[in-house]
Amino acid sequence: MWITALVNRAAALLGIVSAPARIRRVELPRMSRAPMKVVYDSAVVHESVSWRSRVVQRAARLMLKPLLHIAPVSDRTIVWMRRTERLSALRRRSRYVEPVRFELGGVPVESLTHRHGPDTDLTILYLHGGGFFSCGLESHRRVCERLARKSGATVISVDYVQLPEGTVADSVADAITAYAALLDMSAHPDKIVVAGDSAGGYLAMKVAEIASLRGLTPPAGVIGFSPLLSLDPDRFDKDVQRVIRARDAYLPLAKITQMRTRWMPDGARMEGEISPLDATDRITSPTFLVAVEDEILRPEVEAMALALTAHGVEVETHLWRKQVHAFPVLGKALPESELALQLAADFARRVIGDLDEVPVVDPHAHIETMVGETVATDRAS
Repeated sequence: MWITALVNRAAALLGIVSAPARIRRVELPRMSRAPMKVVYDSAVVHESVSWRSRVVQRAARLMLKPLLHIAPVSDRTIVWMRRTERLSALRRRSRYVEPVRFELGGVPVESLTHRHGPDTDLTILYLHGGGFFSCGLESHRRVCERLARKSGATVISVDYVQLPEGTVADSVADAITAYAALLDMSAHPDKIVVAGDSAGGYLAMKVAEIASLRGLTPPAGVIGFSPLLSLDPDRFDKDVQRVIRARDAYLPLAKITQMRTRWMPDGARMEGEISPLDATDRITSPTFLVAVEDEILRPEVEAMALALTAHGVEVETHLWRKQVHAFPVLGKALPESELALQLAADFARRVIGDLDEVPVVDPHAHIETMVGETVATDRAS
């Protein structure tokens, strides 16, 4: 998200350094706290938290959330955010990855391949987050570089249309256009994994759904980092279970309501379902999901995992404590981000049958079944 540039710059000032690039085991401090309650009882729960994550989360709560709360939802705000995001282009780029710009079906994209790779036929089509109005190739170049390094794949980042130039339906159209064009040009169309964070996670799920509707080769896998899975995650009258109060580190709940009419104004037409949560019977790709314990979007991530599993889809879900929304995009700033990216890279290699080493392990992770009662679906939790 657009926050990535700000958080990474703060991390650099604090002297935060990255964990090793290729990790098989991660040691994080344990927390003396009650186990996390979960709805999807096959989720892998990551209880431990690094001091870096505590700093980032606290800074987000104290500075970014109040700023986002008072910021008006307007074209002027969008322009300001995009200018801020351009700071991302000033960050030092990886000397091992050289981005190449071109178009897929007329949609601008950027391809990133590690100079010592690729060592696999895997391609990851990456769709950045940002609420459908911010972020882009520059803001998410580092996370794409990290994925290219960790997976050995070619990572293609998509510069899809956003507000105010287009609606969410237009963003979806760009995403599926780029995917269809990639299928046509790829020597291995059955080895394409679609990934995204936040709004990009929404687009990744829509690609999987529309590919099914059109009879296209489905993605070999779908990866979602704190994915948006409906355009109304703030509503409490849906069949979604909640076991913890949402205390998102920086996303104000009220802003979702304000954005909804801009995302899909009157007259906008979406191919397929408006919400991926309503399209689980059409999504057949193995799915990897990441969510934070108390973020706004977590309940629907677990609901998606349950629905896909009920349809026989392989789902790998990871729930993390005390992180910020879409934290994997922070990459080198946090050891948890590095671990989440490596888990996703291992998943991508595995679903195409090309994982040639032992998967990464978090020694403090465990499976936790739900404890206590869920909050009724017609009440705010």
